[in-house]
Amino acid sequence: MSPAPTDVPALPDAALLALVLGLPALGRPLFLADDLPSLARLSPAALAERAEVALQAATRLAAAFELGRRLHAARMRRPKRLRRPRDVARFFHATLAPLVHEEVWIAALDAHDRVRGARMVCRGGLLSGSLRAADVLRAALELGAVAFVMAHNHPSGDPAPSDDDVELTHAIEHAAHLIGVPLQDHVIVTPAGRFASVVRAASSR
Repeated sequence: MSPAPTDVPALPDAALLALVLGLPALGRPLFLADDLPSLARLSPAALAERAEVALQAATRLAAAFELGRRLHAARMRRPKRLRRPRDVARFFHATLAPLVHEEVWIAALDAHDRVRGARMVCRGGLLSGSLRAADVLRAALELGAVAFVMAHNHPSGDPAPSDDDVELTHAIEHAAHLIGVPLQDHVIVTPAGRFASVVRAASSR
């Protein structure tokens, strides 16, 4: 007996896609279900082209993916200590790994390295020209940080910090030291789970 439409957790991926897109479960949704990780990274316009559906349906699918990311991120963001690069990478993975564009985030820490809150400080990456040390520090202070960590993603999959990553991180680290709210780490996150600490890379150069 087939699962009832209301028994959502029991539905296969293709049936879930069909519900969101408003299509029959066979055919296109069955094909698309084999590539969910790639679909989740696309914009509504790109989804519409890939799935061969109207933009409105593609926007619903993009919204469903975003809700899933936010739920997973909310679960991952329960207060925990961020003491190592691996901790920071795991904390931000659900938020940053699926993106096809770069974003820069911070997490404010208390005196015991527990997370007080997290916030995006720049969309477009470190080299977009819109990220300033003052914006990072303002966000950290507004979140009540005793210290903070940064993270941004490399959609290319290569976690190696560039010279510009290191230079800007050093500038933020210096400014943070001056106001007494230290930058503990800055970690680069990738779709496959590889990561690198920009702070450690800077100290070795």
